[in-house]
Amino acid sequence: MAAPTAFSAHLEKWIFQRTKDSIVFIQVKPKLKFKDDLMDLMKKANTVPLEKRHEALDKDGDCCTGFIVGATATHFRILTTAHVIDHVFRASNPISVVDANRLFHVQVLCDHYESSFRLPGQNAHSKRVYGKAEIIGLSCQRDMMLIGIPRENVKDLTKICINNHPPLVCSSIPPTAFDECVMISWPPLKHRSTAKGRISHPVRTMADSGLPNPASYNMNIMQVQLESEYGSSGAPLLNGSGKVIGMLHGGFGRSFSYFVALNEIGWFLRQQGVIAKLVSIGVLILVESDE
Repeated sequence: MAAPTAFSAHLEKWIFQRTKDSIVFIQVKPKLKFKDDLMDLMKKANTVPLEKRHEALDKDGDCCTGFIVGATATHFRILTTAHVIDHVFRASNPISVVDANRLFHVQVLCDHYESSFRLPGQNAHSKRVYGKAEIIGLSCQRDMMLIGIPRENVKDLTKICINNHPPLVCSSIPPTAFDECVMISWPPLKHRSTAKGRISHPVRTMADSGLPNPASYNMNIMQVQLESEYGSSGAPLLNGSGKVIGMLHGGFGRSFSYFVALNEIGWFLRQQGVIAKLVSIGVLILVESDE
């Protein structure tokens, strides 16, 4: 056996192996029978220029990455970004969960489906079939969305996926500058994309980032020296223990990417009943609630 080298990345590979089963691809499509309602909401939100509003209603919709944060005997809960639908809201004019489900289709693929779909010689299925999901929580101010999907809708090609999908756990230790970290995401057609980075600044405001902010998001974000791309939004940022320390918000094509901060994630998941306990000595301690 060859001697390990500085390039072996044993820790990063360990984190990847224990996390990949929890990463999902999410597709959100507008229900075009409600086109007038969607156009009205876009007008009120005014986050998309008038000349581009018809493009925002593309029948193929938009996509993002998500990760499993909760599981019961019948359902999974998935955390992702809300900005996949922020053409119909802004922080001061949020959309309700009821209206979001009325106006959009939400669909999910799990890691095992994609792996089976890509197997050499697999030719029985030429088109991916997504599992139907629904939005169960939204924070239009902090760019977070919680999705619920019945286990029976999570497929491995034609069968219900019986593989493990462990919920990712948030860290009890806030990140600090210079901490190394990894991200696992799923941009379109780029299953299991990985990146390694370093915390540049653990807590910034949206104004600090210099990112476009037409929806007027107002949350703490973390500046990370790590490149990202379209479709990676909603991906988890993980520390050396494989625990979640952030969720990708944006920064595509820049030297830095920006992540929704750990304290914001903890607040949202507690509001949604995904975690039951909070905080000891100013540090988030996230514990899944019993159901």
